[in-house]
Amino acid sequence: MLTPEDNELLCRITGQKPMGKMVRRYWIPALFSDELESDRQPVRVRLMGENLVAFRDTNGDVGLIQELCPHRGASLFLARNEKCGLRCLYHGWKYDVSGKILDMPTENNNEAIINRVRAVAYPVHETGGIIWAYMGPEGNEPPTMDFEFTKYPDSHLVHTKVHIECNWVQCLEGVLDSAHANYLHSDTFKPTANSFSSDYRGESLVVDRPSGDGQPRFEIENTDYGFRYAAIRKAITEELNRFYVRVTLFVAPFYGLFAGQKDWGALQAFVPIDDENTMLFFVRYNLKQPVDDKERERQIAWSGLIPGIDIDKNFRMIRNRKNNWLQDRVAMETGESASGLRGVQMEDAVVQESMGPIFDRSTEHLGTTDIAVVRMRRLMLQSVRGFIKEGKPPLGLNTQISYEKLRGEEAIITPETTWQGTCKLGQT
Repeated sequence: MLTPEDNELLCRITGQKPMGKMVRRYWIPALFSDELESDRQPVRVRLMGENLVAFRDTNGDVGLIQELCPHRGASLFLARNEKCGLRCLYHGWKYDVSGKILDMPTENNNEAIINRVRAVAYPVHETGGIIWAYMGPEGNEPPTMDFEFTKYPDSHLVHTKVHIECNWVQCLEGVLDSAHANYLHSDTFKPTANSFSSDYRGESLVVDRPSGDGQPRFEIENTDYGFRYAAIRKAITEELNRFYVRVTLFVAPFYGLFAGQKDWGALQAFVPIDDENTMLFFVRYNLKQPVDDKERERQIAWSGLIPGIDIDKNFRMIRNRKNNWLQDRVAMETGESASGLRGVQMEDAVVQESMGPIFDRSTEHLGTTDIAVVRMRRLMLQSVRGFIKEGKPPLGLNTQISYEKLRGEEAIITPETTWQGTCKLGQT
């Protein structure tokens, strides 16, 4: 458990909160590239407690600027996106992607105002189908976080995202908790003796795994970027001599990389919208071949994030607290569904929201399988204290990290082998 004071320090990111100041030093996923078109409507983005608008100008460059016009506060979401800038509907002031005023028709382009006034704008870069933002002090941008999926063409990628109504740490802790998969996701993950790795069962959304062990043993090792941990389970066949291992990576400040199905990589980013809301960016990528439309649809259905059915056009959950997440109690009673929910990521989001906006961790009672959750909290609290009190670089920003070499893994090991020696992606 954490003290109430440590819980606040860990979770709060808005305003001048210490954790927010630190997280702003990283590159942060802001939105997907395909959400923006040149000279078309801007997109609202709420990030780190700030209301922003994103737009793609005539040249294809992306701007991420404050939503309210610096002149009189009208929303730039309403602006015309034209000729390499956003023109406010109220008085026609026009801003480029850097926030510079390009035109002031009501002021005859007053140079004094143009030189003095700028819209707050954040540096961005675009890779892997994501637009990333840096929101820290000007001129202190770290190297970009070019994860493995950014090296693949768009044809290999499946992007989804969802707005989860709770704090970002609650969401992050889910991917660092491998033990819950046997229970919360029991409708999806099925043990089978015929499988040596996780893979889909034919055309269905069911995933076969070579273990049904509900009491995994955990081992963990720190790395320059955070840590990686192994959930070690007895294999179905030769359970005394074979173990099924899943290695998950925590990459500061809010990334989880876990073993996807066979030939798939997977990354989750739990991006703070504000203290009580999170945008989950979920990227899956095929390591061997392009993804056709049918497979793309299956990946999204597997997550439980189907547009128009599970999430609305603003990526908010249609299944939410107000309607009790549309949990199917009849299916639970008949044994058709263990959770009464549909989709792995939706199941995670629902239980995370059910804990409240910011869970009071001083009331929890941890078990042995919570080792990775505890380690993440400890490392992030150490990092933010060192950053605020001593000016130390945030975790992962004090060294050069080859992000493209990081991936969650799974393997079968024997008593004569180790997961560290078998699963080498992510070693530092």
